[in-house]
Amino acid sequence: MSQEQLQAKIAELEKELVKVKNEAAEVSRSKTMFLANMSHEIRTPMNSIIGIYNVLSQTDLTSEQREFLEIINISSHNLLAIINDILDLSKIEAGQLKLESKPYFLHEEIHQVIKLLSIKARGKGIELFSKIQSSVPTCVVGDPNRLKQILINLTNNALKFTNEGHVEVSVETIPLDPHNIQSQKLLSDEDLASVSTKDDIVLLKFEITDTGIGISAEEQENLFNEYAQLENPLIQKYEGTGLGLSISKNLTRLMNGRIGVISEKGKGSTFWFALAVTRSDEAELTRQLAVNTHTKTRVQRPLSILLVEDNLLNQKFAVTSLQRAGHTVEVAENGKIAVEKFRKSRFDLILMDIAMPIMDGIEATHVIREIEKERIQKADTAPEVNIKIVAVTAHVMVTDRERCLAAGMNEYIAKPYRPQELISIIENLEID
Repeated sequence: MSQEQLQAKIAELEKELVKVKNEAAEVSRSKTMFLANMSHEIRTPMNSIIGIYNVLSQTDLTSEQREFLEIINISSHNLLAIINDILDLSKIEAGQLKLESKPYFLHEEIHQVIKLLSIKARGKGIELFSKIQSSVPTCVVGDPNRLKQILINLTNNALKFTNEGHVEVSVETIPLDPHNIQSQKLLSDEDLASVSTKDDIVLLKFEITDTGIGISAEEQENLFNEYAQLENPLIQKYEGTGLGLSISKNLTRLMNGRIGVISEKGKGSTFWFALAVTRSDEAELTRQLAVNTHTKTRVQRPLSILLVEDNLLNQKFAVTSLQRAGHTVEVAENGKIAVEKFRKSRFDLILMDIAMPIMDGIEATHVIREIEKERIQKADTAPEVNIKIVAVTAHVMVTDRERCLAAGMNEYIAKPYRPQELISIIENLEID
């Protein structure tokens, strides 16, 4: 083959490679959009179910009715957990999952996981407990919600496959030494070299150990892959999507950590993950939390609220919750009606749905902000303060929040939400 023919062949292969790469990217985008749309469609009725549960739970019920209502609550949150797993996976694949970086109480987060899952453990007659080494710092910097998500996924998984005995959640510190064999196994050489010289960095190893069914070496090979449970006939009888371990692996990777498992068939399992975290000032965090708590306990006056929502059940839930908090509420079924009501009446706050017929929440917000500009230009007295607008939506991708804020909204809350979450958002807006 001549030099010219070889170059032509290389050019042809490069062109084919670009084509395949573009096709793969398009498939990935389509899947992400599909999952996001499905999440939105499911979250809207889920908001009604969880919302009406909260309303009913505050009424006079017989013990039998309360038991039935609790079944609805548990089932709805199980369904929501599945939806969140699928959405998290799509966010990770799209590169849209962003980690927080803030000080938090590590020990408290671990205790919350134990408390959350203790009911499930007791229901199976299993002992669930934690063991935290004394050298583990009380306060660290990172993303507490995502750390807790990993711990919940792994602990829940351990409980699922354990029928008797116990599940233990333990945390210990590992020396940050490039020459330490254990450190070398827990972090990449690059990460280990970059953090080992920093005094405020500590390497933590988390272990979730159970006395369950165990996992064979063959089964361990694909354990952290997406939908691994669907491909494993030995564990298909257990509930779950099989996404928890995959999401935990991805979250650990985003935190520059590692995750793994040590197990033997019939002899239980130990799932572990390691993270290098920054120590934080416990006294300073305690002081800041005290300041925030003092700020949030201020009395919020009754507000006149415009609720823009096209779903009748979600209207009922939101109106009931807001009225019980002492606010007055007027409802608009779409953005066009909301704009008309805003022109004619004065409100303290607008709760704005996004996906609505005739005029959506984004367009309505743009129009309202333009009306405010016109009023300010015409005002002879002091300019009016722009009304606070909160997005209340089942659109929960990172770009959705950014889109709402860019449109001129002040805050964002995702469906489904509990009444207190909505009230807290309103209180923190500090409306005059």
